[in-house]
Amino acid sequence: MVPLLKHQVERALGTHATPVPPAARVLDVGCGEQPFRRHLEGLGFRYTGLDVVQNAGETVDIVCSIDEPLPPAVQGLAFDLVVCVEVLEHVADWPQAFSNLAAVLRPGGILIVTCPHFYQLHEEPFDFWRPTPHALRFFGEAAGLQCLEIVTAGDAWDLFGTALSTVTTAPREETIMARGVTKLLGLGSRCLVGLLRRGWLQRYTRLEGPLYLSNVATFARTGGASGDGELP
Repeated sequence: MVPLLKHQVERALGTHATPVPPAARVLDVGCGEQPFRRHLEGLGFRYTGLDVVQNAGETVDIVCSIDEPLPPAVQGLAFDLVVCVEVLEHVADWPQAFSNLAAVLRPGGILIVTCPHFYQLHEEPFDFWRPTPHALRFFGEAAGLQCLEIVTAGDAWDLFGTALSTVTTAPREETIMARGVTKLLGLGSRCLVGLLRRGWLQRYTRLEGPLYLSNVATFARTGGASGDGELP
């Protein structure tokens, strides 16, 4: 998932968010440990991180939830770019979240959102959604954003490998046959995941079907007034 998303997010940035105008600002929503910060600053953006909790390095600039009314300190801010990578599956109130994402964009600003379509439960109990491309388009457009593109990250092989890597094998009963089959299956599963990680199977065989790991959606804010405040 991680290299696939990194590639697609950087592709979307190159297609829709460059060249970067002078003093352009980016808001990284759900920034966590800020894995995209170096790349975004390298493109020329002034970086601001937002998350629901402070991170270990205490580098989150704005601590709030994106699906609740924004605090006064945030309401006057406006950004040329907002990125929200693998966050919205943990956000319960999507209408409020998309309204907030649109509100902090300048007119003409770009929003890049990714959200898993297939992935195991994580960060429970705050794991709510596995949206389709149609859901992302619907909520973005309902918030007044123009959908520029929605692409998928990963294919059926990636989905298969992700599923295999998250399960373990255990015998159903304590018999020689059950233990032997379980051991053989576990060994085969580990070998298969290793081959998939190296791309060996994908080199020779294509799995066809509407299966993939994540959605990457890019929106633009068109028209309307927006705040132009600075960070406190």
